[in-house]
Amino acid sequence: MSESRRQRGVALISVLLITALVTLIVSDMLARQRLNLASSANQFAQQQLWQLALSGEAWARQQLLADLRDKDGLTRVHLGQRWAQGVHEFEIEGGRIRIRLEDLGARFNLDRLRNGRDRISRARYQRLLALLGLAPHDPARLAAPLGHDGKPLPFADTSELWRLETLDPASMRRLRPWLATSGDAGLNLNTAPAEQLACLEGLDLGIAQALVQARPADGYPSVQAFIEQPLLSGREVEQYGLTVASERFRAVLDVQLGERQLRLVSDLQTRSDGLVQVLRRQLAAPDLPFPE
Repeated sequence: MSESRRQRGVALISVLLITALVTLIVSDMLARQRLNLASSANQFAQQQLWQLALSGEAWARQQLLADLRDKDGLTRVHLGQRWAQGVHEFEIEGGRIRIRLEDLGARFNLDRLRNGRDRISRARYQRLLALLGLAPHDPARLAAPLGHDGKPLPFADTSELWRLETLDPASMRRLRPWLATSGDAGLNLNTAPAEQLACLEGLDLGIAQALVQARPADGYPSVQAFIEQPLLSGREVEQYGLTVASERFRAVLDVQLGERQLRLVSDLQTRSDGLVQVLRRQLAAPDLPFPE
């Protein structure tokens, strides 16, 4: 083979190699661009869901604000108020928003067990465990960080109970819907379900269900009014840890947009200055049953 032919062959191979390399580079760039576009579209869709959830949260806050501005404000919280009117569903283009507000004062306040000397709250908690068919345990045994005043800090969340060996995943799923971490708040007699009332001294589930049926539409004006009702005649219910008001609420917001879903759980607090503050936002699995 002549020298000129060999050089032309080398040049042709070089051109083919360069062409193949350029093709690979361009293909990689196009693939990356497609991934970036898909990622951008996904981020945009998630941002849409998030903004819709926040708009639902704003609506929930408005319901609480409206109740705050009523004559009695929220000094008496009961199930006849705006916030308590079941699940609200709003149709939007291509989807929907579902909103439910819950009074966290209707749950057992786990923070009352931080002080191991609170005999009444500890006994009520054990009765709740028995009612739910769960093994006895004592959350006061969990080590607590201390605040600047040297006192134990409140529970950050009910998930701290995972540190107890007694509780397995099934037990936690059973227990957590009945618990809240609400500082020094008491159990709201106007919103508590029969299962919570049955944990009070001298009561059982039958009496508690009768109490719920007899509860006034606008709630009890005071704890004393609850204690003095005929159904509790001769029963020694301690007034300690009980109330007819609440400050903390939970908004569960489900947003569906096309095939995409998002669930936002927002804890809200009504304040003495007439505002509603967002204490915490958490994303939850959207495929779990919606709380009715």
